Amino acid sequence: MNTTRERGFAADMGAFLIRLPLEKIVLLSWIVSEYDGLGFVKSEGSAETAAGKTGGGRILSPKNALVSLFFPENKREDVLELLEILRNECIDLEILSEKHPEPVSCLEENAMEESILEDIKTL
Repeated sequence: MNTTRERGFAADMGAFLIRLPLEKIVLLSWIVSEYDGLGFVKSEGSAETAAGKTGGGRILSPKNALVSLFFPENKREDVLELLEILRNECIDLEILSEKHPEPVSCLEENAMEESILEDIKTL
């Protein structure tokens, strides 16, 4: 499993890039969404775009897909446990890589707090 750090979508959350059968995307997304605060699933495209995402040029069959499962860092172990249960029970899935959340600097945190306070004042 590759481990990366990059800015972008949901930069404050960890994420696993997962290969799984195309017909299991909805099931995985539904299960993850039913666990309050566990995370969310985002489709990363078709098998044709997979080679660039996996970094190793891995070719996926047309019946497989890539998804990112985003989660708060404090839920990482819960997500891993869920994925292991799903792998053992019903879904042929593989974690291809992991993205760690970006640390928030004190300046960014203060700016976010000020923005929230301004939003509250306008209510």
